[in-house]
Amino acid sequence: MKKYVLSILLLFAASLIMKGQLTDPFVAKCIKNAGENVRHLKDFRIQLGSDSPDSDLRYRVKITLWKNRKYRFTMCTFDNSKGELIISVKDNENKTILSSFDKNIGEASAYIDFNCNKSGIYQLNYDFLNRQSGSGVGVVSMIK
Repeated sequence: MKKYVLSILLLFAASLIMKGQLTDPFVAKCIKNAGENVRHLKDFRIQLGSDSPDSDLRYRVKITLWKNRKYRFTMCTFDNSKGELIISVKDNENKTILSSFDKNIGEASAYIDFNCNKSGIYQLNYDFLNRQSGSGVGVVSMIK
């Protein structure tokens, strides 16, 4: 009888753990938008209010990237957001090496690819265009 009760408790605990690992539908959709030839590495849920203009993007996170690998950064913005989610990638010397926003044409890309030439810690900076309020997801994937 003890084995039976213990087995039921373990199955119940396992089901709770598995349920906690499910991603929300918007994140799953954004991961799918990254493409079929990629492996999902990390996602960031971003929610920011409007703010006065400044030069730095407001949501910052560090990530390790490896030499001779190709990465894809995908940005998805919730429909009710005022701005579009953008990203800027900086190296360990705080130099911007990649951005999803092209200042010359005033447009943002939904994703950008990056060929990493040097292993190290990189800073991902997310914000919404014109520092407007919004919610979105940033997905980091490795291209196979």
